[in-house]
Amino acid sequence: MDRQLISVGGGYSKVEFCDLFTRQNDLIHVKRYGGSGVLSHLFSQGVISGQLLMSDADFRRAVNALLPRSHKLPDVRNRPDADTFQVVFAVVSSESGKDLTLPFFSRLNVKNAVQLLEGYGYKVALAKIRVSDDVTKTKKFK
Repeated sequence: MDRQLISVGGGYSKVEFCDLFTRQNDLIHVKRYGGSGVLSHLFSQGVISGQLLMSDADFRRAVNALLPRSHKLPDVRNRPDADTFQVVFAVVSSESGKDLTLPFFSRLNVKNAVQLLEGYGYKVALAKIRVSDDVTKTKKFK
C-alpha cells in the first residue's frame, strides 16, 4: 500500500491507508528514524487513516479498490470492528539494542496517537525495525 494515495475531502487532500496491510488486519505504518518531524508524520498518518477507516465509507471503498482480493474488507458500507485491527507504528533505526528511543515530542505524539486509536477500539503497537550491522557498514555510492 506504500505510496497508494487516496483522495479525501476533495482538492489535493490525499491519505496513505498504510504502508503494509496484512491478512490479520495489521495496518503497518513505516518510517525511517529521522527526528521528531518524521515521526510526528508517522503517528499522524496512522491516526488519520484509522479515523477514516472507521468513519468514512467512501474511504473504505477506495481502500478496497487498491487491495488484492485476499485482503479486501468484507463490507465497506458498514463500519468495521476496530478491535479486529491493529495499527503498528514501525520505525527503522540503526540504533543498537532492542528498545526504540524517541525524542521528547515524538513520545508525546505517540502517546496521543495511541489514546486516539484505542478510543476507536484499535489495538496499537510500536515496533523497531533494526537495520543490520552489515547494512550500516556498507558504503553507499551516489
